Amino acid sequence: MDKNIKIVYFLIALLIIITFVTQYYGSTDIHEYIASAKYFAGKYPSDIRASHSMLYGFINAPFIYLFSSLIGLKIASLISLILIIISVYYISRKNKKALLLISISPIIWYMGPWINSIQLASLLFLWGFFFINKFDKTNKYQYILYSGVLLGLSASIWNSVIYFVFFLIICFFYNKKVNHLFLFLLAVLIGFLPLFIFEQKLYGFFLYSMVKTFLSNVIVSVYGSIYQGVVYLNHSFFDYFSFLIMIPFFSFVLFTKENFAKYKRTLIFLTLSLIFMIINPQIRYLLIIYPIIILILSETINEKQFKKQIAVFLIITILVITPYLVQIKYSTNSPEFNSFLNNINKWKIYSYNADDLITKDLENITREYPNTTFLVGNTADYYAVLASDYWGNNVKEIVSIQDYEMFFRNESIFFSKRLESKPVIPERRIIWIEGGISKNPNDNTDYESINLGIGVNEPLKEPGFTFVKKYNILYLSKNNKTIN
Repeated sequence: MDKNIKIVYFLIALLIIITFVTQYYGSTDIHEYIASAKYFAGKYPSDIRASHSMLYGFINAPFIYLFSSLIGLKIASLISLILIIISVYYISRKNKKALLLISISPIIWYMGPWINSIQLASLLFLWGFFFINKFDKTNKYQYILYSGVLLGLSASIWNSVIYFVFFLIICFFYNKKVNHLFLFLLAVLIGFLPLFIFEQKLYGFFLYSMVKTFLSNVIVSVYGSIYQGVVYLNHSFFDYFSFLIMIPFFSFVLFTKENFAKYKRTLIFLTLSLIFMIINPQIRYLLIIYPIIILILSETINEKQFKKQIAVFLIITILVITPYLVQIKYSTNSPEFNSFLNNINKWKIYSYNADDLITKDLENITREYPNTTFLVGNTADYYAVLASDYWGNNVKEIVSIQDYEMFFRNESIFFSKRLESKPVIPERRIIWIEGGISKNPNDNTDYESINLGIGVNEPLKEPGFTFVKKYNILYLSKNNKTIN
């Protein structure tokens, strides 16, 4: 067996081991992905608040059902990452440089433990790009169809892919025939069919997630986040640094006159994509274009540059996996690379894992109070943490304190904005558009009968509840009307 292949086998085996032994499983949007997967597996003890791909959760529900743990979701994400590595190898016509670069690249190791839709979306996007590139070289119609369907499927899994599809259209269709573009868009719509059918069945509106994704980005950009304390586009120096340092060092080689002429469309696409990502620099976004960068880089750098790039990748990858290794036994305030850099002067390591303690606390509480509805605070979304960490079947429902308080205030609107014309002339009419987020009116929770509350890291502060007992991390309170 070739030496390089043996190295790759070793790297993949090591990636699998680290992914399974670390207690880290992701941060951004993680509880929403877990919630939807557990819901479709029949193992979620609460109402779901899924602002991201429900289809991804549906696809991964069998993994939850089979393993009754997050291991199943980690397996699903790992499969996609390993298939990305294999795909780069075969798309590059078995280029050993490409294989080694993608295998040791920090983005692969960064995303290893993450439960996220972007791994599967990136795999589909890679092959969609491969076929659109083949179409550009051959003008064969079947490649448009293959590309469009795969890109539509990719955007169905991670809705933000639609922006990158737009960049592809700009770069690969600007001087093509109109019927080429029409055929491509038709193929994209075919790729969207599983999502459209799924959401029509689930929400009664087949464009639900696409409309929500677009409008939420516009609203957050203009008005900011609806969540208290979260500020959009407020990024630190290390947010940008951790994002940029992940990009291959020798990427500048791609923009030489000779290489730019050879890969012009692809390089313009990559440039537009990076400019778009830098607006909100999150490392995980890079996975969508990283395999494409590696494919071109492996064909353009010389042997000396290749060895230097491997060395740089190795150093960054070691830094990337360090927080994951810490979390094999401990927990930390710097669970992944970006927070690792942001907390460089204030690293903390704890001798316990918060999720494990929450799980143990919930097991003890539900043993003492079986088949009970629990109010959870003191923030709106702490309930999602408990619902994600609980794997038993001894809870009636876990309820968000936000829903509870809104019920007793007789409120239903989380967020709303109204845009209207303001004429300075004696106009009889104005035009207005209004939208927002509200509670589902079909809410079957019996809020008036909730007798027990749980606070995370502190007692519940909800009026009418009195602290009763402290566990490891959770604090149990009882409604005053039930205390003897």
